[in-house]
Amino acid sequence: MREIKQAEVRKSEIVDAALKLFVENGYDKTTVAAIIGELGVAKGCFYHHFRSKDEVFEACVLTVSQHVSQTWLAVLTDHSRSPITRLMDFHFSYRKLTDVAASGLMADLYSRAFTDMHHRVTAQVAADVLPAVTALIDEGVQNGDFTVDDPRFTAVALLGALQNLHETYVADTDLDQDAHRRKLIGMLERLLGAQFPAEEAQ
Repeated sequence: MREIKQAEVRKSEIVDAALKLFVENGYDKTTVAAIIGELGVAKGCFYHHFRSKDEVFEACVLTVSQHVSQTWLAVLTDHSRSPITRLMDFHFSYRKLTDVAASGLMADLYSRAFTDMHHRVTAQVAADVLPAVTALIDEGVQNGDFTVDDPRFTAVALLGALQNLHETYVADTDLDQDAHRRKLIGMLERLLGAQFPAEEAQ
């Protein structure tokens, strides 16, 4: 049992080292030799856990996407808050993720020109949270908050819009946050056929 745990720890260490290098250098410029050098282990140790750079890259994508998905699912499924409030929290958690001290690599992922993993993670996370966003919109329809004919179609459109808005503005240090929030709320109101409470629009 102890040997299994040690193997899991070593595999996790390899993923962490690889993720750091993928974020810093991009996929093409990161080699297995560089990952081994970063971690300070023998080549055999790497190949005991991963058959190739592609395989460890897939593990990195899974690690990052799981972290993001878990964070957003916690927001989306918090039934102590209204569907409208949860949608707003969901959008602004994009920005909050990059501020979490324990997730420095997440900040790098969003701030650097690292399209390889960013696009893969974005696609995986969207697939992970789509059922929860659909359920949230359906809940809003049932309680009269939203007016939409097809909750899943609307969820797909909403996720696409929020992802593009985030990727366009996340690095804009001069962004007027209040104006951005008002525009976002206006878009959500039109998309969902909803009238957001005054406190959400402030």
